[in-house]
Amino acid sequence: MTDLLQIEQQPWMRGEAYYRYTCTNCGEETKDTYVEPVRTNMRNARLCYTCNHWNDFDKQLAAEHGKMTIIAGAIYTPGNKTTGQFRGMAGRRFDIEYIEPSAYAGQRTTTFDLWTGGAMPDWLQGKYADTAVFLNGAERCQVGETGCWNPSENKTEPYPLPIKLVAKATASTPTREGGEAA
Repeated sequence: MTDLLQIEQQPWMRGEAYYRYTCTNCGEETKDTYVEPVRTNMRNARLCYTCNHWNDFDKQLAAEHGKMTIIAGAIYTPGNKTTGQFRGMAGRRFDIEYIEPSAYAGQRTTTFDLWTGGAMPDWLQGKYADTAVFLNGAERCQVGETGCWNPSENKTEPYPLPIKLVAKATASTPTREGGEAA
């Protein structure tokens, strides 16, 4: 543990030892001041919080890639709510079409409850292909350092809600060319 530098004790530590170290993936200095088991996993792998998160997510993608919604390298979760106050993207309409290698390829859905999990880092984008595209003018935009989304136009009838999607009988875990399947 020579690469770990113990952080000076603070009252909130309650006698527990916390460490500072350099992330072996991105090179950022980090501290293992998170809850368990994240704290121990980070320290054992010598990863910062962000690299540890995406490393864990890589394992989830390996198992569930074909059933996930990945558009332009970003993770999304389309919900089924159509009314109420607590809906993703403020309840705006988003039309989505699933493409190969998705288990839902060829199907379209409309959601009024879209949540984003953020853009995957480049190394994951290179490993896992997109599984869907936005339709009818919906898009993610960048305004300075802020990401924002334009919803789909309301000129067409909505497609069925995400709950109506039916997975194909066999869904593999395809990757981008040169990527590795787990």
